[in-house]
Amino acid sequence: MSPPLDHDQMELDVLGERRNAELLIREAKRRQRRRRSLIVTFVIATVLVIATTFFAVRSNKVATANATSVGGFIASMKSAEATGYVATYHVKNLLFFQDGTINFAQIPSPPGTKAVENTDGYSGTGKYSYIFYGSSDHVIRQWIVVNTNVQACLKWASGPQAKLICGRPSPYLPSNGFIEEDTGLIPKFVLQAVQESESTPTVDRFTLESSKEFGQLRCLTQASWSQTTCIDRSGYVVSYRRIGISSYITDISLATLGHHPSAANFAPLVKPTVALVLPPI
Repeated sequence: MSPPLDHDQMELDVLGERRNAELLIREAKRRQRRRRSLIVTFVIATVLVIATTFFAVRSNKVATANATSVGGFIASMKSAEATGYVATYHVKNLLFFQDGTINFAQIPSPPGTKAVENTDGYSGTGKYSYIFYGSSDHVIRQWIVVNTNVQACLKWASGPQAKLICGRPSPYLPSNGFIEEDTGLIPKFVLQAVQESESTPTVDRFTLESSKEFGQLRCLTQASWSQTTCIDRSGYVVSYRRIGISSYITDISLATLGHHPSAANFAPLVKPTVALVLPPI
């Protein structure tokens, strides 16, 4: 026969069971809170990933839109125009130049540089130059613009001067045929052609091309002027083609590109001896 249970012992056993139950309940609540915390953390992380991906996609779409808009194309060209560089271009049927090679160089003035007007009302800053070699590799023209002054070296097609002659610095006079001579400043000439074509009703088409020398190119075809311009990733002009009347094709293509123009790029080839006189065009 079992001995009678002690009353105090029974109370202790009940208390022990309650404590165990409370511990189990607390542990269950802790686990529940932990699960909730993990779920919330996971949801937040997922939302952040989705948001980041969304904005990344939006950013890429904006960049792509800029890369395939005329405004973005022109902005890239202007960005290159703000840098100093030297380039060699092969040209064919380029207005009065016709066929040959143009060595171009520029050193723009820093942003904020104040332009001072000359006596003709022209204002400008920076240094720009080109040397044009004809198809026989003889120098025919050199054009140097420094702020508001200009110098030219010329070889006349016919006349008493068989050698290259260089004129002394003179104020840049837009009304005296100087703007025509600026055609040899190839990037400026091409940028102006793109802008003028865009000012008329046009159908624009963008394509991507690849160049072994200059990498991936963005090309803009403007139907109103039947011209195609290609620039590299930085906005430098790599090629330009325009089909004119009677299928007269002007071609410009980049041969070399450097980023270190020197003082020699802006010095006349021979000592200036005469006043600046331009030949008729």
